Amino acid sequence: MRKIGPEERGEMRRAFAKKIMNVMRTAGFGSLKIQDLAQAMDVSKATLYNYFSSKEDIITEVGKVYLDYLQEFDEKMKDTASSYQERFLKVFEQQALSSIYTSGVFLNDLRAHCPYFYEKMSEANKQRIIQLKWFYEEGMKEGVFHSLNADILIMQDQAAFQRIFDPGFLIESGLTYKQALADLLKIKSIQLLKNAGDLDQKRAEGMMNHVLYKLSSSSM
Repeated sequence: MRKIGPEERGEMRRAFAKKIMNVMRTAGFGSLKIQDLAQAMDVSKATLYNYFSSKEDIITEVGKVYLDYLQEFDEKMKDTASSYQERFLKVFEQQALSSIYTSGVFLNDLRAHCPYFYEKMSEANKQRIIQLKWFYEEGMKEGVFHSLNADILIMQDQAAFQRIFDPGFLIESGLTYKQALADLLKIKSIQLLKNAGDLDQKRAEGMMNHVLYKLSSSSM
């Protein structure tokens, strides 16, 4: 095998971690063996060990991918060059993807196997909530959003997204993921935006298709 540099090695670790994110969120980590993870990455065990030293090393890399995503999202949310409507769609997308990838199964395994990294992710999520509250309140000050309690909005968002990605709820309600996301987006836009009609429907459709693709694929 050819020798690779640190930068390329880091990129490969990240690519492999992304391949198993769906496995992590659905099957968990504790029950998976190295062979299972290698299979999900579509590599041999020998290749896996060239990039990761242990199962804990793998789950830590998966966590880093998520933390990087949160940081990128924070930067987009603060981008005042984008309209509040555009950022509203970004917030919706981020909340959906966060609910998908930080399932209870994944977080419980992270707490059990990598408590230090679990604390880092918990802190990152606290910061995300602070940023969300800031975004909602700034939109209210600017007169783009209705004047509502930002803390209640965030609590409502968390509950709604967690429920939507519960397959049992979809079966009971006779909904598809796409229908549920579309209905939630409509409800949230009417609830929050003073001029919900200003929302770019083409962008909204593209955002939902992106979330659905990530839900069905193995990458973030």
